[in-house]
Amino acid sequence: MLSATTEAQKVEISQRIQETICEDRISALPDDLLVRILLFIPTKDVAATMILSKRWRIIWTMVPRLEFKDIETSTNGEHEISVWGFLEKFLRLHKAPSLESLRIQLGQNCPTDVDVTKWVSNAVDGNVRKLLFDLRWSAKPVSMPNSLYTCKTLIELELSNKILLDVPSSVCLPSVTTLYLWKVLYKDEASFVKLLSSCPVLKNLDVIRCSEDDDNVKRCTVKVPSLKKFSYFSNRSSSLGNDVADDIAGSVVLDCPALKHLCLFDTSRDSYCIGNMPYIVEANITIFGSPNNNFLRYLSAATTLYLELNHRMAVMCKPDNFSQLVDLLIRPDDTDWLEQLMLLLKNNPKLKSLRISSDFKNVPQKWNKPDHVPECLASHLELFEISYKGKKEEQEFVAYILANTKYLKEAKIFLDSKNGNKQKKMREELNSMFKVSPSCRLVIINEQDRFMSFFNTP
Repeated sequence: MLSATTEAQKVEISQRIQETICEDRISALPDDLLVRILLFIPTKDVAATMILSKRWRIIWTMVPRLEFKDIETSTNGEHEISVWGFLEKFLRLHKAPSLESLRIQLGQNCPTDVDVTKWVSNAVDGNVRKLLFDLRWSAKPVSMPNSLYTCKTLIELELSNKILLDVPSSVCLPSVTTLYLWKVLYKDEASFVKLLSSCPVLKNLDVIRCSEDDDNVKRCTVKVPSLKKFSYFSNRSSSLGNDVADDIAGSVVLDCPALKHLCLFDTSRDSYCIGNMPYIVEANITIFGSPNNNFLRYLSAATTLYLELNHRMAVMCKPDNFSQLVDLLIRPDDTDWLEQLMLLLKNNPKLKSLRISSDFKNVPQKWNKPDHVPECLASHLELFEISYKGKKEEQEFVAYILANTKYLKEAKIFLDSKNGNKQKKMREELNSMFKVSPSCRLVIINEQDRFMSFFNTP
């Protein structure tokens, strides 16, 4: 009898274990928690959850963050089907009361006979907060719906490639703080200006100009009192260093008094006119056009400066330009830059980091040892980096830095040579140089590692 009872108990325990294992505890969670779980998986997999059970048939339609992205390349050589078809079906059934984020990236395989902007309108109607629309199809650029330009909930907007910005007269984006305009086409210069002026609380602006076709903006005017960070990239002219027709060159006007971070990379002949920026913290400048005479002076509050030191910039280097500098990275692109560098160092007592990324082209370099040691070398400089070919001027300059920088902690030298014998000779030269700082660590690195250090900026 005892044995029979024990056997029955075993069966009962086994059944309970199976019931526990088969119990769907996830489906018992509240709707809002299930939606949060779905945020961690790709959008294409979110829709697949509808087949799990009756409980899941509606949950996927409530996810507030969506991303649809075309595959750019095919692994088997065949044409991939655009995500457009899936996007159409998905968004038609989507029922979230508001959209936190909608990202749509459509490539060459997107059908050219469909209305690719209708979901932008729907997103605006759905109170979207973050919208990314990247169109790379083979058809002409398309205009955005007018409702986009009066969206009150939009905080971040990113538009890229085959998009025409035809900004209406009535435009207001009261909540937009971040705006990305990457290789888009503008109806005219007024559209660009109107769009920026419609964003009263804009803090971050990132502009990439078209490199192949004219984007219809000759005078790029950025006048945004609230702007904190501005990045601008333009390589519309590929004839750097050659004569370019005057009608190609344009101008960039920058008037953003609250700006803290500025990045300009422009290989065209555009002229630059900027206003005073008393709160600038970081500036990264690579331009080959014609800056106004006060260009560098208006950046004088910067504590971090990355500068392409070409002839136009070099002539503006004055001792009183950057008295607040802590971190300086220069990329020399002209003769006599050593003289101009010494001018920059002359009145920069706070400088702690000096990095020089240069290939020392086959041009003569002038180096006249200064009579007076800059205060930053005597009291503050801790890090020194330079690419090094072992030329006479380089040797003299590096020896001067090592011999006069009293608090130097690290000198990192990148050997710009693949010749083993020459590298050995350069190492011997560098190791024999006198270092006034007893705590200075001399680090000598081969050429293949130098770019990782120079351009992996903090």
